[in-house]
Amino acid sequence: MFTFDIVLESIKKSITAIDDKLQDFLTTRQAGARKIANQSQKKGGYAVLTAIHFKAKEKPYQECIDHQNDVSFIEKKADACWDKLKDWKSMSQREFQHVMGQLEAYGEVYIRETKPNSIKFDKN
Repeated sequence: MFTFDIVLESIKKSITAIDDKLQDFLTTRQAGARKIANQSQKKGGYAVLTAIHFKAKEKPYQECIDHQNDVSFIEKKADACWDKLKDWKSMSQREFQHVMGQLEAYGEVYIRETKPNSIKFDKN
């Protein structure tokens, strides 16, 4: 029984470490998007398109934080963005930048979770 408790505790720590890395990834990406959006908004002019694009990423990152263990939720959100983009020719520049920003955020989280070895992000 003692050995089983040790194995169980080790598994629990591994799962917690994975969740912590995802949490760190999401909060870092969210902060980076917020920073770029703010800088671009201040710059003005054509940079406003960048501000719109990166501002749109904040909500998806927060939703991914709130649904960390629900890949199907993230997939559905990305698919909804993709469906909107099928009508991209009728979108305004603002709408296009907004939906593309959302799709990028959901997509990168989905890919990170479903294909963890596709690129190495984490330091450990």
